[in-house]
Amino acid sequence: MARFLISIPETKRIYLALALLTLEVHAKGLPLSMASTKTMDRKEADHHDHIALLDFKSKIQHDSYAIMNSWNDSHHFCSWEGVKCGRRHRRVTGIDLQGRGLVGFLSPFLGNLSFLRKLILRNNTFQGRIPPQFGNLFRLQELYLSRNYLEGEIPSNLSRCSKLVHLYQSRNKLVGRIPPEFGSLRNLESLVIQNNSLTGAIPPSIGNLTSLSLISAAANYLEGNIPEALGQLKTLIGLGFGDNRLNGNIPVSVYNLSQLEILSLPSYQLHGTLPSALGLMLPKLEYLQLNDNQFWGVLPASLSNASELGRIDIGDNGFSGRIAVDFGGLQNFISLFAANNNFGSGEVLDGLQFLSTMTNCSQLFGIDLGGNQLKGILPNSIGNLSSQYLSLGGNQIYGEIPSTVGNLISLTTLFLDSNQLTGTVPSTIGYLHKVQRLSLHSNKLSGEIPESVGNLSLLNELYLADNHLGGSIPPALGNCKQLLLLGLSKNNLSGTIPKEIFGISSLSISLDLSQNHLSGTIPSEVGT
Repeated sequence: MARFLISIPETKRIYLALALLTLEVHAKGLPLSMASTKTMDRKEADHHDHIALLDFKSKIQHDSYAIMNSWNDSHHFCSWEGVKCGRRHRRVTGIDLQGRGLVGFLSPFLGNLSFLRKLILRNNTFQGRIPPQFGNLFRLQELYLSRNYLEGEIPSNLSRCSKLVHLYQSRNKLVGRIPPEFGSLRNLESLVIQNNSLTGAIPPSIGNLTSLSLISAAANYLEGNIPEALGQLKTLIGLGFGDNRLNGNIPVSVYNLSQLEILSLPSYQLHGTLPSALGLMLPKLEYLQLNDNQFWGVLPASLSNASELGRIDIGDNGFSGRIAVDFGGLQNFISLFAANNNFGSGEVLDGLQFLSTMTNCSQLFGIDLGGNQLKGILPNSIGNLSSQYLSLGGNQIYGEIPSTVGNLISLTTLFLDSNQLTGTVPSTIGYLHKVQRLSLHSNKLSGEIPESVGNLSLLNELYLADNHLGGSIPPALGNCKQLLLLGLSKNNLSGTIPKEIFGISSLSISLDLSQNHLSGTIPSEVGT
C-alpha cells in the first residue's frame, strides 16, 4: 500500500509550505482565497495551486488505478492525470477523477483553487464531510460528488458559488436539511441530491432558482408539503421527490410548468385528483410517476394530447372509472403500470377498449393493471400488442382467452389469473417462446393442458391451479428444463404423474399437484 501514499518527506514539505503561505497571508490580514487572487504574482499562484493538489493527493488512502503516480514533480501539475489548466495561464480550471477507484477524504485546500470551474469526483469512495471551504470557489460551475460515502450536512456556504450550474451530490450519506441559502444560486440548472438521508422541509427558496431545469431529491426523509413556490421554475424539465415523507396535494402551480417532461412523486402520502386538462397543461410530459400514494378520481383522458408521453406509473392508489386515454397517437409509449387501483366503470363495453388503442405503440414494453375492477372480454386485438409484460390478473375479465395471444412472441410475463375466464387454454400459448412466467390460476378454464406448453423452454413459473382443467398431465412439460415452480392444484386432472415431471432438475421452489384425481404410483424419479 505504501506506493499509493504520499511519502513522509514530501508530506512535511507540503505542510511546511502551507504553513508559511498561511502565515504570509495572515500577516497581510487577508483570507487565503483573496490573497491568492489579488496579491500573488503568477509564480506564487502557480505554487499555490500545486500545494492544494498535493494536499488532495495526501488524503488519498487507496488508488486502485495508480492515478496519483502521475502527480509528481517530474512534470508540471497541468500534465497530471485528471487535471486541466487554462490556456492563458497555468491555473487549475478542472479536476475530473470520476470512477477512478479513489479512496480517501476531500481536502479543504481544494477550496483555494480559485480558478476551478469543474470538480468531478463522482463514483469513487470519498468519505467524511464536504469541506465548507468549497464555498470559496467563486468560479465553480460544476460540482459532481455523487456515488461516494460522504456524510454530514451539505455546507450552506456552497451558496457563495454564485456561478454554479450543476450540483450533484446524490447517493451519499448526507444528513440535515436542504440549505435554504441555495435559493441564491440563480445560475443553477441541475440540483441532484437524491438517495441520501436528508430531513426537514423543501425550502420555498428553491422557487428562486429560475434557471433550474432538473431537481431530484428522491429517496430521503423530507417531510411537509410540496412548496407552491416550485411553480415559479418555468424552465423546469424534471421534478423528482419520490420516496420521502411528503404529504398534502400537488400544488396547482406545478401543473402550470409547461416545459415539464418528468413528474416523479411516488411513495408519498400525497392525495387529491389530477386536473382533467393535465395533458394540455403539461404537453411535453414523458413520464408520470405517482405510484404508492392516495390519489383518487379518473386518469385524465387529456393525456392523449401529451404526444411525447412514454410512461405512466400510478399503481397502488385509489384511481377509478374508465381508462379513457387514447394511446393510439402516443408513438413513444412504453408502459402503463396502474395495478391495485379501482379502475373499471362496470360497463362491459368500456372495460378493456383502451387495449386496442395500444396496438399502435410499437415501443410498448409493459402493461400492469392487476388488482382493479376491469370488466369485459379480452379483445382479439390483444395479439397485436408488442408488449413484453402483460398483467391483467385480479379483475373481472370473462370469456375465452383469444387464440391471438400466441402472437405475443415478445412476452416474458403473462398474468391473467384471478378472473372469470372460461374455455380452454389455447394451444397457441406454445408460441410464446420467450415467456418465463405464465399465470392463469383461479379462473374457470376447462379442457386439457395443451401439449404445446412443452415448447416454453424458458419457462420458470407456471400457475394453472384452481380451474376446471381435466385430462392427464402432459409429459411434454418435462421439456421445460428451467421450470422452478409448477402449480396444478385444485383441478380435475387424472391419470398418473408423468415421470418426465421429476426429470426437471430445476424444479426447486414448489410442485403442487394436490386436490386432483391423480392415481398410480409416484415415479421413482422423484428422488432426483
